[in-house]
Amino acid sequence: MAAVRSAAASASRVSREEAVARMPPLAHREVMLAVAGEAEARLGARLLPSEVPADVAWFGNAAGDAVGSVDVRRGAPGSSIAFMLEAWFHRELPGGGGGAIDITALIVNLNGATDAPHLVMEFIQGGPASLIVLLDLLPRVDLPLHPSYIHRYYAATGLDARARRRVAGLVPQSRPYVSPSLLVRSLWSPAAVVADVQCGEGPGGAAALDGIVRGELAATAMDVLGVWLEHCAGGGGGGEMEAAERERMVARDRKVAAAELEVNLAANLPRMFDAGVADRVVAEIRKAFMGS
Repeated sequence: MAAVRSAAASASRVSREEAVARMPPLAHREVMLAVAGEAEARLGARLLPSEVPADVAWFGNAAGDAVGSVDVRRGAPGSSIAFMLEAWFHRELPGGGGGAIDITALIVNLNGATDAPHLVMEFIQGGPASLIVLLDLLPRVDLPLHPSYIHRYYAATGLDARARRRVAGLVPQSRPYVSPSLLVRSLWSPAAVVADVQCGEGPGGAAALDGIVRGELAATAMDVLGVWLEHCAGGGGGGEMEAAERERMVARDRKVAAAELEVNLAANLPRMFDAGVADRVVAEIRKAFMGS
């Protein structure tokens, strides 16, 4: 707790590596660090420098029981990148038993220059031996109406076959994760890796999860990122779209973003952070998602 309080007191702007170093060490954070670093390196000049305020790049509760970091980098003019968002949250659970919830997310949204899917990765760890995993290329059209979209981005890229093979490597510790939100579940692609990894509460559970995260999960996350970078980030898709269709897609993006903000962030961050802190962070994330 003392380390968390000390970190929360710092007002200087921190990098992702510094922010993660200030949080309790977890294997899934190390994996996301590697994935985010690879994405940033490969996207290069297509990303503008971060303009996130220091009190959003690093923040915490007055009580010292929660800290977080959010960074947003917008896409450079002429690129297909709308923004790249990273979120790192840690909250100690009440009761003094050492329990905590840790959420880590990487989202890269594309703009109207392409119809290619967005990249979404999220890890939610609620205990030393349990982890919820979401890795997806989030579709930007209604898939039953666009079967060619399914083939182009999920079948022809090999993503579907590789995702199913990777998930099989987590068995028997994993089972399908079912989001409590019907809306959220309706947004995922048919190739999404959505798993609830449970390694048991007995001795060895935490070590087993650590091995899965550093092994199969790390490889799966890098695999999904590689497919997205190669087949989506370049912005080649959607060139045949008519202007009206493109406008509908962009409008759909905004509606989906607004729904995600309300269902996930606006509802959950106030449960982890003081109201003023949560409001400030959600406002900054809303600016990215809504393009303001």
